[in-house]
Amino acid sequence: MVIEIDVTSYSKVDDYLPFKVPEVWMFRNKQLRIYGLENDAYMLREESRFFPDIPILDIVAECVQIALERSTSAAIRDLRQRLNQQ
Repeated sequence: MVIEIDVTSYSKVDDYLPFKVPEVWMFRNKQLRIYGLENDAYMLREESRFFPDIPILDIVAECVQIALERSTSAAIRDLRQRLNQQ
């Protein structure tokens, strides 16, 4: 799995095709996108194949919102609390 968070330059999801990375997470414009490798192409997915029971997209969106409204520390505390409940 690859998790890419970059604020200066962006890769394209297809840049990972030669390596056959099964899942790529890309965080851009305050939004997480999850791509899964299917038949030699990356497809946008609603959930992670590695964490199918955890609503990753919702959790990240809520953390970003908390960080913007309150602080990064508050977002980290909320994330820890949510993950401990899983």
